[in-house]
Formats: sequence, structure tokens, C-alpha cells
Amino acid sequence: MQYDAFICHASEDKKDFVRPLSELLQQQNLDIWYDEFSLTVGDSLMKKIDEGLSKSRFGIVVLSPNFFNKPWAKRELNGLTTREMLEKRNLILPIWHGVTAHDVALYSPPLADKLAISSANGINAVIRELTRKIKPDESPLIVARDYLLHLKLDPPPISDEWWLDMVEYKEFLKFPDLNAQKRWIFPLPYPNEDRGWERGHNIASTALQLDWSFEGEELNIDPTTHPEIVHKFLHRWPGLYECVRLNPTVLALYVPQLTIPGFDSGFEDLFDEILSPSKQTSDKIFSYGKHKTIDNNDPLCADIIALRHPTFGNYTEEELGYWYFNAHDTKYFRSEADTFEGLVWLLSDDSTWLPQKYRDTFIKGICSRDQWTHPGHRYNNSFMQALLTKPRKQFKFTKQVKKGLFEIVEQAKNNMAIR
Repeated sequence: MQYDAFICHASEDKKDFVRPLSELLQQQNLDIWYDEFSLTVGDSLMKKIDEGLSKSRFGIVVLSPNFFNKPWAKRELNGLTTREMLEKRNLILPIWHGVTAHDVALYSPPLADKLAISSANGINAVIRELTRKIKPDESPLIVARDYLLHLKLDPPPISDEWWLDMVEYKEFLKFPDLNAQKRWIFPLPYPNEDRGWERGHNIASTALQLDWSFEGEELNIDPTTHPEIVHKFLHRWPGLYECVRLNPTVLALYVPQLTIPGFDSGFEDLFDEILSPSKQTSDKIFSYGKHKTIDNNDPLCADIIALRHPTFGNYTEEELGYWYFNAHDTKYFRSEADTFEGLVWLLSDDSTWLPQKYRDTFIKGICSRDQWTHPGHRYNNSFMQALLTKPRKQFKFTKQVKKGLFEIVEQAKNNMAIR
């Protein structure tokens, strides 16, 4: 059997570092020679170690104070060094675990000259760097497949045309078109894709996003969705919770109700960070013009996080009511509901989960706004004609207009699935 890497270490370092390191490397679909994994009762210890040393593409050497005092570890290191000279390639991957460059130089000057990874950077950083080194040129499709398998999913064989669809859709996710009106899509983890490993993870992310965005749109997870349902959705799909943790402003764009204190479980730290004074000049997320405030001064926080601020960032009720249903940035948009449908929902029992302060603010804001998003393409009857074609002072609430109002309220209820 060919191994991806042999782990050379001192037994005293197993519990706190080497065992977790080995397990995480295996989770990256790497074949690791590690004594606790590779030795069974009755094996010849020296024979199995020599086999691991000779059949591993790389040797991970965990350099520590304990390692320096181990003759056996020195023997394994000598074996790897001999292979380096014979094969004329760098196969030793040093990890500094509780040691300095000076310590390593005293033990082995050639080792001190090698680029090393420090365990002080955290085990995830160590795993990331080792994986990139051990599998640098692997096919992006294989990387994507292995990552999906790691999440206990069942992707099709690499030869399946499904993968071509994923590669094509990945390009859309890199540069999403706002006019496509896709929701529950997010930035790819590696926008520059400098390596095959990064492309592979982007392809895997694309496959995940395709599934959860379909359900998010199918279930219409939007600002009108009860927070408990939103949280269940975020935890149901593999990789989604981790993705939204990396993209909190996009999450806040899709479901602003989660920024409200009490609805923010699992994201409090991220939303508080966006709300912090150092972030208040982080600009307007919503990409349209200057925002109105109650005192005509600069707002007290970014628009995306206004619902978390004690005074809503001093934005006006008109802005807040409009944004709750009609926000967007240059790539992502909030909801398919227009302002009138939002008002119908706010006036229904379906919205009673919203704190009264927020509900009242949105209703007042929408009602006091001079201009709504025009729902004429959806509603064309006597009420809309009277509302849109006559000055407000000339508006008369006749029986025919009242009938038209009832019609579009019913239509809005159907569109919003209001009970």
C-alpha cells in the first residue's frame, strides 16, 4: 500500500497534538501511516515502520522537546533524510511543536533551514498547509468529490456529466447576476482559484449551494419566515451553517430577522462585530443612494445591521419598512415580495412572531412612504388604477375600488402563502 504521509513523532505528543492531527488528515481523505492506525497485534514493529517510511510519499516530522530526546524518532528521521538524498526531492514536512528555530538548529541545522509549519498557528492551519503540500496537483474534481464524501454525501462518479454542470454553475457563483434573482447563494470560498485544490473546493461548494438554494427558494425562506424555521434550514444542509458563518452580511441580507436580538442564536458574535463602532463606516450594503436618518446626520451603523441597533441606527421608519422586503446589493437580493405584499403580511397574524416594536415600525414606514415598488405587473384592477393614476387628494374609496382592494389582498395572501 502507498501512503500519502508518514508521521514521525514522540509518543508524549500523541494526546495533545499528533492523534488529532492524524485523525484530521484522514478526514481529508489522505492515507496516513500513524502507528495507532497502522499497527496491529503481532506485527513486527521495526518491519512495519520501515515499510511506512519507504512507502509514504511524504514524512511529517513533529519536532518538539520530546522528539529531540527520542533515539527512535531520530532513526525515523534519518530514514526520511536518506530518502530525500536518494530521490532528490523535498519529502520531509516539519512541524514545530513548542520549539523555536534556535531549538531546531541546535538539534539539526539542515532541518532548521526547511520551511516549517508551527502548531502555534492552530491545528486547522497545519492541516490546510499539509493538505496543500501533499495533494497540490490533484484534479479539482477529485478534490470536490472527496470533500463531498467527507460530508457523507454521495456524489456521482467523476465521469458523470453532472460535474460539468457544477463547473459551469461555479462560474455563475463567482460573478452572480442580480437580474437572475437567485437567492441563498453565497461567495465561493476561494474567489481567485490559484490552485487545483481551491478550484476543487469551489466546485464542491457549488454542488452544495445548488441543493440548498433550491430548497431555500422552494420553501421561500425570506424575511417573512419564522426564525425557528430559518435556523432548522441552516442546520439541515451540510456545509450551509459553516458557509453563512463566513458570510454574515449575505445571511443578514436574505433573512434580516436573524439580526434581531433573540433570533440570532449561533450568530451573535458575527452580528455584534458588524454593529461595532469600528464597522459603522463599512459603507452602505444596499446599493442605492443616500439613506435617510431621523436627524439628517450620518447613520449610527451599517444599513445591513440596523435592526440590531437600539435606535435602528437612526434610520427613518420609511427606510426600515422598505428595506425589510426590498434590499439588495450588487450581487444578492432579499425577497421576491413587493412592498404591498409585505404590508399585507405585516397586517396578518403570520407576522405576530415579530416583536411589536419592529412590526409597528415597518407598518408605519411602509404607510408613510411616498413611493412603493409598483406592483402593477402583478395587480391590475380598479384599486390599483385608482391608486396609481389619481393624485392622493382625489382618491375616492368607492365600492368598486374596495372590491379591487379585496382582490389584490387575496392575491397577495396567496403569493405570500399567508394563512
